[in-house]
Amino acid sequence: MKMVGKVERSYKQTYKKKTSTQDPYLPRGASRKISFCEGCHSVYKNKRWYADPDLYDAAAKIPDAAAMVCPACLKIRDNFPGGIVTLKGDYVLPHKQDLMNLIKNEEARARAFNPLERVMSVKENGFGSIIISTTNEKLAQRLGRAIKKAFHGEVAYHWSHDNKLARVDWERAA
Repeated sequence: MKMVGKVERSYKQTYKKKTSTQDPYLPRGASRKISFCEGCHSVYKNKRWYADPDLYDAAAKIPDAAAMVCPACLKIRDNFPGGIVTLKGDYVLPHKQDLMNLIKNEEARARAFNPLERVMSVKENGFGSIIISTTNEKLAQRLGRAIKKAFHGEVAYHWSHDNKLARVDWERAA
């Protein structure tokens, strides 16, 4: 019997994993100096942002500390959202205050860990929907998860591949 040699097969990767795009608002490299944001009173120290009022007071008194605008304040100023949460359905308007309280509490909880996670704007579109813009995609995901847990309904997450943007759609009928 004839032995067939090993057949070489070409391997073609049909999907190339894209490299993660960096946030254009985050500074490249770490500053060795302490910096603080005059708008939100966040302090940049040891490659991390802190939302501590005592640390801000101490940093403002240091003569070589740099006053700057933090990435979250820049995103809010430029209207550059990292996440968009849309609340739809007949359930939204009658329970608007409960939804807004949950969003406010989740933002405060997220901001305690990372002061760059903020809600940029909350708007009604006139068709019974509420649109919430956030400074980063993780806060949008967190809001969608919290709203689904508290109010049930259906939630869908859509992640962008070319830029850092997440769209979260929550819907519940009355």
